[in-house]
Amino acid sequence: MLDWLIVGGGPHGIHMACRLLDRGVYAPQIMVVDPHAEPLARWSHNTHNAGMLHLRSPEVHNLDVDPLALGHHAKTEAFMAAKYRQEEDHAGDLPNFIPPYSRPSLRLFMHHVQSLVERNDLMRLWKSARATDIQALERGYRVRTDSGEAIEADNVVLALGAGDQPKWPPWALEVEGGDNGIQICHIFDPAFSREQIAENSDVAIVGAGISAAQLALALLDANPDRQITLVSRHFLRKQDFDSDPGWLGPTLLKAFHREPCYIRRRTMIQNARNRGSLASEVHHRLQTATLRDQSINLELAEIDSASYDSDRQKVQLQVRPFELDPTQYEETGDMVFQFAENTQVLEADTVVLATGFEPRRPGGTLLDDAIRAMHLPVAKDGYPIVDRHLRWRRGLFVMGPLAELEVGPASRNLSGARMAAERIIHCPEAYASAESLASVPMDPSPRDPATSRELGTPTLPARLA
Repeated sequence: MLDWLIVGGGPHGIHMACRLLDRGVYAPQIMVVDPHAEPLARWSHNTHNAGMLHLRSPEVHNLDVDPLALGHHAKTEAFMAAKYRQEEDHAGDLPNFIPPYSRPSLRLFMHHVQSLVERNDLMRLWKSARATDIQALERGYRVRTDSGEAIEADNVVLALGAGDQPKWPPWALEVEGGDNGIQICHIFDPAFSREQIAENSDVAIVGAGISAAQLALALLDANPDRQITLVSRHFLRKQDFDSDPGWLGPTLLKAFHREPCYIRRRTMIQNARNRGSLASEVHHRLQTATLRDQSINLELAEIDSASYDSDRQKVQLQVRPFELDPTQYEETGDMVFQFAENTQVLEADTVVLATGFEPRRPGGTLLDDAIRAMHLPVAKDGYPIVDRHLRWRRGLFVMGPLAELEVGPASRNLSGARMAAERIIHCPEAYASAESLASVPMDPSPRDPATSRELGTPTLPARLA
């Protein structure tokens, strides 16, 4: 039986594994189970598709134990050599960090992740499979996977993200037609690739948050002559962070934790998030492209419906533009905008949805069944009610979106991964695992292939190098 099984190999799961190793838990007693072949696969796929250049999170919110590790990594010979090779291949000379708060380039962050995986030999802890069922045992838990295995562990950490549930507007689901399946696609769909979009395609991007803006700018870099339209229900919003930095500490969390009502906690989380907002440098670049260069068209409108013209191979969006309310302006002088009653047609070769993720709790039937079988406490919105160690019940922990009713609005972010791991690592179960290390024979050989992945670890994607 393992000491710790981490379900999910994204940023939260990888940071949790690093914290357990640093805490002194014996490496062969830890396993990370994830459907993909390597760590951060979905996260890497999404950031690449969006054309991200720099993270929104500051330098200290990295996946290593030491918050200053990313800054140190930027000065290593390995990274400087990799950066020089990319510049020689005309990949561009990006600064390692940009203001405010020393935000790292995606290239530096991912190179550091690769170094972290190699240094901690995390691929020896990796199991490529999807968890499908979790059952409580007399001691610990049994997790079954889609490959038919049953993995038993004293402690389980559910580090599940929302990546499996991109949000599709109802009008997009009703469109029929299209030969290659990319006339309407979602930026966070696993099957979507930015490279699929032909260089001469006119593209409409639905949304005006940071992913939509980054994608528009990346497509513009690939072909400055194409028509790119951002369709947004609001004006551009500039916010450097997803939520106020006060949510990382007692400044705002003190009142949050004093609130006993989970419905009101959910409202506080929703009000705290800066949805559809842009970091400063992305906002500046997008404003330049829309206002000065006019190479990107910002269409403030509500989309009512869409259809596919098979003869012209065009997607036609029926939109109601934003317009000034003349009555309100004449009566009060206030600049009040509303969506027009009459629709207009907006055409594009390809429509990309940058509409975020569904707000429902991640985990699907895996958690639905576990909640019923183990009588796990949940709030009215279905999210876990946990203790201060993020423990749902003895030996069962949550991170990421599942922990946000305790961690707060930053729970889904890289900072939330660090906050959650800090709570879990100081639980009695983690102390017991570390204290038992002395009684475990230190055999450096691989674990039994029947219960662990085989040697011959897969390499990380080329874009991590």
